Amino acid sequence: MSGNCKYDFFDVDHTIMSGSSAPLFAWKAVRRGIFPASTLLYIPFFFLQYHAGRLNPDSRDWRFPMLSGRTRQELEEISRANFDSLKERIYPEVRRLIAELQGRGHRVALATSSLDLIVRPMAEELGIRDVIASSLEFVGGRSTGRLAEGPLLKERKQEKVYEFIRERGAGWQDCSFYTDSVNDLALLESVAEPIAVNPDRRLRRIASKRGWRIVRFRL
Repeated sequence: MSGNCKYDFFDVDHTIMSGSSAPLFAWKAVRRGIFPASTLLYIPFFFLQYHAGRLNPDSRDWRFPMLSGRTRQELEEISRANFDSLKERIYPEVRRLIAELQGRGHRVALATSSLDLIVRPMAEELGIRDVIASSLEFVGGRSTGRLAEGPLLKERKQEKVYEFIRERGAGWQDCSFYTDSVNDLALLESVAEPIAVNPDRRLRRIASKRGWRIVRFRL
């Protein structure tokens, strides 16, 4: 339970939900014939790079060809159709925790590297209005297949969260952050209350050494 923090930030994949949101989104699009089947071969490579910490958040070369030329409406429709699969994966403990924090007057926000259009239905389901996430670049109403500002990873996620709280007159001492990944170490080290949720091996080791709270959520 968050103590005196006024702002509680949650990662999404493996933190709020079991598994990852992007592969489910891609699978739904492939089944509808919108993405090519080869998309399903790309996803595992991407996540292996992510978990190995080899993705560069400062690179402007991020490109997802299967998204190129798609309208926002088309992608949001896939996301809404996919949400039934995501909804079943939300940890019941997280639902209760978020409701409790909101009931105590805390401002709960998502802070995730996932695409905003994928996680917004989840935010709405949980009564969360603030979403800090990666976003696609659109030109002439269609996706270029590139991320608008690069992926929200590592220090870039930390920077975006800081911009969010600074605009509201708050500081790191007012914040907690829940995540499963060592890729979020920069943000965990910044907030007053870092919480490791179902942590990966490296984060579990760091959290144990530093005395951070470790929690495990189950379906």
